[in-house]
Amino acid sequence: MEAYILKCDFSRVTDDTNNEFRESLDSYQEELSSLDYAGILKILKAFQNKVCVRGFPGVESPGHELAESILTAILETISEKVEEDVFSSKDVEERLLDLYVELLKSGPGSSHCELLQLIPKQVEIQDLYGDRLQKVIGGFKAISYVEEKNDSRYISTVKEVYPDQLSTIVIRSDEDRLRSPEVHHALMDLFVFYLVQLPHVPESLRIILTGSQDEINQAYDKEPFKGVQDASFYRSQLLRIKNFIKDPAFPQSREICENTERKLPYIMKIKDGKMIAEVYADICQLLKEISLKRLKDQDKDLLTRLEGFYEEIPKECFKNPKMFETWAATAQEILEKSPREKITGNELAYTTDMFTDNLKPNAALGKIWLSVIIGFCGWVHEKGIRAAEGTLSTNEWKGSWKWKENVSKAKEMIVSLTHADFSSVENAEEFSSRAETFLEKLIDQLIIVKVYKNVEVEVAELAMVTMEAFGKGMAVDKLCKAASEKTSLQNNKHLIKGYLERFLCLLKNEDFDWDAGWIEGAGIEFFDNLIESSSGDEVRDLEMDEMFIKVFLFCMSEDREYISLQTGSLNIFGLVVVTGLPQYIQLHTGKTTIGRLKPLFPHIQRLMDCDDDTMKTVMRNTTRILGEEVSQLMDTQGMENLINLYIKERDLATLDAISSAYEGHSEALASQFLPLIKACTQKTQTNEIVMQTMFLKKVAEKQPELFTKEALEVIFKHHFMDKNANPQVLLVLDAVSQSHAENLEPYTESHLMKTELMMEQMARHQFVILVKIAVKCQDKQSLVYSYLMKRLKESKVELVHIGSIFALREMHSVFGGEMFSEKDRKYLEQLKTKGATNTLRDEVENLINELEGRSLANVSKDVEEHSDQIEKLEIGVAGTKVVLKRVHRDVKKQGKDLEGVKEGLDDVNTRVDNVEVDVEETKERVEEVDKKTMSNAPTWSRDVTKLLNPESEHDWRLLASRLGYSPDDIRGWATQSDPCMALLSEWYATHKTIEASRGVLTILQEMNRLDAAIIVENAMKAAEGVVADEPVDYPEPPEIFLSYQWGHQNEVKLICRHLEMAGYKCWMDIGQMGGGDKLFEKIDSGIRAAKIVISCVTEKYAKSPNCNREVNLSVNLGKPMIPLLMEKMAWPPAGSMGPIFSEYLFIRFFQRPGEETNDDRIWPAAKFTELLMQMNCLKIMPDEGNIAPRYKNWWMPVVEEIVIPKRNEKKGENKAASSGQQNTESRVVSPDVFISYQWGKQKEIIALFQRLTSLGFTCWLDIRQMGGGDSLYDKIDRGVRGCKVMLSSVTTKYALSANCRREVSLADALKKPIIPLLMEKIDWPPTGPMSMVLTQLLYVNFSKDESIQLSWEGKHFDELLSKIKQQVPTDKIEEIQTNSNQPEKNTKDEKTVTNGNDQKQKTQETEKPRDPKQEQPRVNESSTKHTSNPVQNEDQPSQKDKKKSSTCSIL
Repeated sequence: MEAYILKCDFSRVTDDTNNEFRESLDSYQEELSSLDYAGILKILKAFQNKVCVRGFPGVESPGHELAESILTAILETISEKVEEDVFSSKDVEERLLDLYVELLKSGPGSSHCELLQLIPKQVEIQDLYGDRLQKVIGGFKAISYVEEKNDSRYISTVKEVYPDQLSTIVIRSDEDRLRSPEVHHALMDLFVFYLVQLPHVPESLRIILTGSQDEINQAYDKEPFKGVQDASFYRSQLLRIKNFIKDPAFPQSREICENTERKLPYIMKIKDGKMIAEVYADICQLLKEISLKRLKDQDKDLLTRLEGFYEEIPKECFKNPKMFETWAATAQEILEKSPREKITGNELAYTTDMFTDNLKPNAALGKIWLSVIIGFCGWVHEKGIRAAEGTLSTNEWKGSWKWKENVSKAKEMIVSLTHADFSSVENAEEFSSRAETFLEKLIDQLIIVKVYKNVEVEVAELAMVTMEAFGKGMAVDKLCKAASEKTSLQNNKHLIKGYLERFLCLLKNEDFDWDAGWIEGAGIEFFDNLIESSSGDEVRDLEMDEMFIKVFLFCMSEDREYISLQTGSLNIFGLVVVTGLPQYIQLHTGKTTIGRLKPLFPHIQRLMDCDDDTMKTVMRNTTRILGEEVSQLMDTQGMENLINLYIKERDLATLDAISSAYEGHSEALASQFLPLIKACTQKTQTNEIVMQTMFLKKVAEKQPELFTKEALEVIFKHHFMDKNANPQVLLVLDAVSQSHAENLEPYTESHLMKTELMMEQMARHQFVILVKIAVKCQDKQSLVYSYLMKRLKESKVELVHIGSIFALREMHSVFGGEMFSEKDRKYLEQLKTKGATNTLRDEVENLINELEGRSLANVSKDVEEHSDQIEKLEIGVAGTKVVLKRVHRDVKKQGKDLEGVKEGLDDVNTRVDNVEVDVEETKERVEEVDKKTMSNAPTWSRDVTKLLNPESEHDWRLLASRLGYSPDDIRGWATQSDPCMALLSEWYATHKTIEASRGVLTILQEMNRLDAAIIVENAMKAAEGVVADEPVDYPEPPEIFLSYQWGHQNEVKLICRHLEMAGYKCWMDIGQMGGGDKLFEKIDSGIRAAKIVISCVTEKYAKSPNCNREVNLSVNLGKPMIPLLMEKMAWPPAGSMGPIFSEYLFIRFFQRPGEETNDDRIWPAAKFTELLMQMNCLKIMPDEGNIAPRYKNWWMPVVEEIVIPKRNEKKGENKAASSGQQNTESRVVSPDVFISYQWGKQKEIIALFQRLTSLGFTCWLDIRQMGGGDSLYDKIDRGVRGCKVMLSSVTTKYALSANCRREVSLADALKKPIIPLLMEKIDWPPTGPMSMVLTQLLYVNFSKDESIQLSWEGKHFDELLSKIKQQVPTDKIEEIQTNSNQPEKNTKDEKTVTNGNDQKQKTQETEKPRDPKQEQPRVNESSTKHTSNPVQNEDQPSQKDKKKSSTCSIL
């Protein structure tokens, strides 16, 4: 047999050869049977050498048939000898295993496969371990392609046999064997081998390898790597896969990629957290290689199949700092270098969220986080930037950012956002929205730690780049808006010019769609912030200003359209002008750079008469901003244009501009003065008439000749007859009378002597005018004199008396004393002694002195004579001193005459003393004369003038300016010896004394001149006791009480005026002021008499003690309230008003951009109508007779122009505001549980309180905390805001209680968890105003067995306890559980608790309250009348029910 095999050429075997072998088979078998172990081995060796070769004939060939026959004979012989115990199976198993392996390594070809199957069929091969296992595995790894004639037959044979043999020989079906480390590792190694070998075998063999993988996978229930404990082994497999994927040619084919994406998840599915932690670095390297691959679209499923790995990582792994550091390094590289596939971004975002939620923060990890976040910022991926924002804004991590140290990281984040490739995604809108939130939170943190200035350049660049990107079709407008809102170049002004140039290019781009998205608002914010950033420097950059002016000139050009056809409102060009120009002009007013605005002014004038009302109004107000400097920007023609515009439009702002420019262009007025005067008659409102007369005063002082008879006719007919304007008209006429008094002569009796037309405070000016007329027109002398004497005798006003005396003295100086009759002189003598005041008596005395020749001139002459005498005496004294010196020198010689000399010296000294007395008396007389000649200011004025006359930043000049006087007036007073006294004299001469004093006091306080203000205030207080105030006697009590804080007095005055125009009477504390109790008494009576209280809410209002008193009194009296929100702030306001206002809906009474009105209203037009509708619902009816025309039909629907603000309103308002609600007051630790209840269940609630505190919870309960002087609603507010959960003890009375409703409303508004406890059997939800809040909540039912409400045990209490624990932090729950397992140490009657200051106090565990007042029965709230108020829907509690549920912390 051996010789036959060695001689046989299997490739040339024919059928005849097979026939011959079969014929000789018996003899061969006999030979085989006679052989021993060694002979059998030699035959096997010979067969192996001849058959295990490449190129062996395939299946169905004669060679295969012969080889099969020979091997069958050999195997049968071996089997027989084993059965006969000639030799054991182990003796030949190794040789057969060698043959088996060599057959595998020979391809295997199709014949080899058939021969492989014969061996295990004839001889049983034992389990493979050790080297035998590795030998067989090596054979299976040696698979290679064999070229045969029938290729399809070859493939089908190998496909059928090869995986089957792997399963039969190696895998087998023993679970324990499969999970043994040796077999497990060997098969996993083979599994990975088949994966990485695919690119190196022909396509025809790949299906065989994948089939073999499937055999292994099925054997391990599709979790082949589960249970692997050897980290080094697993690392080696990951390394092979990494290198396989790292191959630049990967994936070599779609088939290879599909197999990889199917098998890779099985390899990654290990689930053992400990193993993951050990090999996580290698896993990250593999994931990195996959992520860095640039895959075709059809191959990207490979990334998708990895999602399962991320999601199956145990949660505890994400608490491992080392794993995080490993992942972070990998993530940074992926974020920087990967092709940025969406799937990869999703996986990174998921891992980011998991590490953020589970990792314990510290500064070192925080720095690593910042680098990861930088990577997310550069990748346009919405989930990635969302994850970055979540990490950045997580409270636990905020302390780890250390922005002062890591501000460069913040800068890199913004730069990464700037350089992000927005064109890499089809729709960048979602990323833009996420990035907007991220940027806002980043900048907010930088602002808080005062490092924003370090990144302001990067933010500005981001705003500009995203704006330019939007112009290229990328929807990044929201990100642009966020950056634009925060843009500031205050510290980098040199960059402003460049950004203006780029912004102007966008404005010039006709294809830029400014109406789309948020981009218009972003552009306006950006431009306005550039203007604001340019402020602050004393010397402004010329090139920067030139660029600003270029932008404005482009937007204001004559062919520019200002209205968007899409929105119907101002477009970008109009908004640039409307929002930016006034702000920009303001920066130049009062500066030397004002002349740079000159190119803009012709366009401003043109737009003052444009078609758009908003543009027109803003341009006119802009000229007001310029003030008198407007004259520097216009020529005479410009002035004429303004005059013509006013004649046409009669606009107040235009008149203001004319008045401001008048000093520089007065010549333009001459030809148009009369038409201008006539145009003034068309305006009838008081403030406009007053402004007209102020302008006319300027003209009268500079060009009195323009006041012709025709012009004066108009003035007397229109302006003079208006009582409010009459004082100003008298000032105009006073100026005219100085040079053209004859023109006023026709109006002497008809107007100027009509006492009833004029204010008595203006009598002095009236009399001066009349005297001037008398001087010019001699025939009026007697008439004027008689009128003056008549006013002196008939008037009871001191100012009239003094004015008359001054005028009579002037008449005397001009016409002499002949006109004074004897009767008049006697009257003057009486007045001198019986005059009402010292001032009046002194002035009368001066007049009498002048009539009798004793004038001030004579007094001055006497003073001069005394001065001459004093000088002579001084010379004499000097001479005497000389004589004395000589006397002393000669004293020894003339000792006898010494006594005589001394007597002479004493005489001289006496004379000198007399002279000094005379000097002092003269000074006193001069001062007395000076006082008598001063003005009408009160006596305290001298003390004030001593403080204000010295030159300072806040001296008398600022006071004069604040009082409304012109620079010319101030210059005039500056020439006097006591300018402040001259100012006050003029002020008190033209105003009522009390109003003048209040005005001076207010302005001094605003100027921060408290030293002078206290003098005025003390003087006013001292005068209060002179006479009792007359009580305000309303015909009937005002229906509306206006509650407000004095910082917003002017706004509330405006609201009051409009309410009165709508027919409602209002109570305000203006004019009601009194000292101490008097003020509170008037407020009390005002609230009690009112039918409704309107609260004008601001942040200062919420903090004001007086405003809190008004609100609390209104609530206790059951007065309906309507809150008006006067400024943007959080709702409800923090503090004691929070529980009250939480149940009210406010009316927003401040304007947003686009809601401006054309008049003085500071609220949106529709909001006032809303206020009127609410009052109408509350049955507050107006007085029809007092309703102004504009409010006659207020209930008619108004077509309102809706303007959508171009800025993100969705979160900026309340979010920022909400952060500002942090309570800065010192307070105890916040409670776990706030117990809200109605006092009818007090006994049961005390038991609940004791049960919860015994379990370790901290609770707030009203009777355990409230003390004397505590603020009721402030305690409730702080208790609710600080608690983790509210327990709402629901009963019928509870549902109807106003105080309980406030607590629930406040908790609901603050999003506090509420657990309702059903304390009695009622329908759910309970009827009443609480139903809207409670209907969505699941209650814990304690109503079935009310005995539980005293013991608080059982399944329902356990249910309550479970719900509480869901809201209490984990560490607190552990503490509670520890406490619950400890035996109770306190006695039955007494237990020790600790308050917020760690001071122990004893609280008796009795059902009786400690406070005797609490033993009084509470008012049955269900018996109170339940109103159907559409606004409040609130009960009217009794005075005793002032306190329902408050807060007490037992810590």
